Amino acid sequence: MNKISFSQLESARKNPTSFAKSLSIPSGNLPRFSKFMAWQLAVYRFHKDKGDLTKAVNYFQATFMKNFTHNSKNIAERDDWIFDLQTYTTNHIKRKLTYIEHKKRINIPLTSKVRLGGELPLIKMNTKGGYSVYFFSRENNLWESELRFPIIQNYVASTLYGVDLSDVEVGVYSLVFKKHLQKSFTQREVDDAGKELIAIGKVVSLAL
Repeated sequence: MNKISFSQLESARKNPTSFAKSLSIPSGNLPRFSKFMAWQLAVYRFHKDKGDLTKAVNYFQATFMKNFTHNSKNIAERDDWIFDLQTYTTNHIKRKLTYIEHKKRINIPLTSKVRLGGELPLIKMNTKGGYSVYFFSRENNLWESELRFPIIQNYVASTLYGVDLSDVEVGVYSLVFKKHLQKSFTQREVDDAGKELIAIGKVVSLAL
């Protein structure tokens, strides 16, 4: 079954026929390990080690030294990433969020040929007793307009936890704004997103 990843959904949304054709083209090598990836691993380590920032920083430094050349440019970037890690943990604590799990893999069948799938980077419990799902963002973009977010909110509410839609928030941790940003979509917004997603899946399937 062909997969539309969360990161690919906006491309499929813009031109599903063209996107379907791209699925037949070999993707090539795996993405190169980046400093951003190393930072995300350190965030996960922070949560796995029950909020121990020192262990997370040490883990990041070791990962960084193992994968990137030791020069003045990289050292400066390493220090910036450590600052971003500290800022992330500060905002997490300030918001009184409780870590539940990370890199939760989900799949949503669209047709017999196509599915939507990927990982939910972080799932946390918020102060209202509900669930907050966060992706990481390095861009100053209108993430609320992306189709994946209401779809994920509905899946988390109905399939993962069996709670009301209003008990789930979705959003990003923004490295631009240095804070968690989230939204809970309405039932109508979620229903409209679901219809659009199914339509995209059908067009992609027909074009395969």
